[in-house]
Amino acid sequence: MSESRNYGFVNRIPASDGAGIPGGIGGGSAYEPHLIFYVGVPDVEAALKQAESLGGKRQMGPERAPTGLVVGHFTDHEGNLIGVAGPA
Repeated sequence: MSESRNYGFVNRIPASDGAGIPGGIGGGSAYEPHLIFYVGVPDVEAALKQAESLGGKRQMGPERAPTGLVVGHFTDHEGNLIGVAGPA
């Protein structure tokens, strides 16, 4: 497990067209345990804005990971944390 602000990606096996989102484990003792899944989107900022327009609350992002992947987080109206990831 990585520590805060030092997210460790795991190697991924992409689809035949190279598509796929890398995964990893991050957080460490500075964070409460939680699970987050990511949805692949073409534009993270646009996806976060759409989530906000539908009642979600932006929690993070967009931020570019060291791998070049852009990520963002929002919570839905029930407080579930959801991630979006994409090339931009």
